[in-house]
Amino acid sequence: MELLRSVALCCRDRNLHVTVTRNTSSPSDIFLKHFPFSITVLQNSSPRGFGANHNQAFAHCKEEYFCVVNPDIVLKTDPFDSLISCLSNQKIGLVAPALVDSEGKLQDSARLFPTPGRIFRRAFSGAEKKYTAPSSVQAVFPDWVAGMFMLFPAHVYREINGFDEQYFMYCEDADICMRLAEQGYRTQFVPQVQAIHNPRRASHGTIRHMSWHVLSLLRFFCRYPFYRL
Repeated sequence: MELLRSVALCCRDRNLHVTVTRNTSSPSDIFLKHFPFSITVLQNSSPRGFGANHNQAFAHCKEEYFCVVNPDIVLKTDPFDSLISCLSNQKIGLVAPALVDSEGKLQDSARLFPTPGRIFRRAFSGAEKKYTAPSSVQAVFPDWVAGMFMLFPAHVYREINGFDEQYFMYCEDADICMRLAEQGYRTQFVPQVQAIHNPRRASHGTIRHMSWHVLSLLRFFCRYPFYRL
C-alpha cells in the first residue's frame, strides 16, 4: 500500500499502467478504486513464486518498459526519466536505482555473481568484495542487481523469456542478469537515483525460506558451472 501511495504521489504526471498481484495479501480495494493510474489486479488462487508472478504481470504489459517492484519499496522521487535515459543505450538490458533504508543507509543491491566461495566468506567472515559507488560515479555495471527494483525494455524481457520460474524464490534475479549477459546485454546500476527499501530478511528467519534460498543457490551453481570456481 505504501508503494502505491508513493507512486501516486511521485509519478502523478506520468502515464503509467500498474499491475498489482494479490499473492499472499490484498491491497485495499477502496484505495485501488481511487488510484490515479490505469491498474490491473491479478488474484492468485494460491501463492506463486517471484518469477512466476512477474511473468504473469508481464503478460499484461503493452508499454515500452516493464518495471519489477517489490511491495516494500517506497519512491522518494520519480525515478523513471533518469532510468529510462540509460536504456537509450541498446546494450543495456536492465537498469536499477540504488536502494536505501528508511535512515538513508545504502544497501548492498549491486553485486558480483554468487559462488560457493563468496557465499562462504559472506556467511562466516563477513568478507566479500562489493561494488562501490561514490557520488561522483554516474553509472556502475555490476554482475547483477537485486530484484526489488528492476526496469527492463519490454522487448528485452520478452526476448529472454522473463524470469526462470524454476526458481520459486531467490536467485532468479541473478539468473536473469546472467542470461542478459549471455545475450550481450549489460546490467546498469544508477547510484544517483534512489528508492527506499526496508528488507524483511525472511530467509534468515524461517526454515522454509532458508531452504528455498539454498535450493535456488544450488540450481544457480549447477546451471552456471563456470561460476562455481
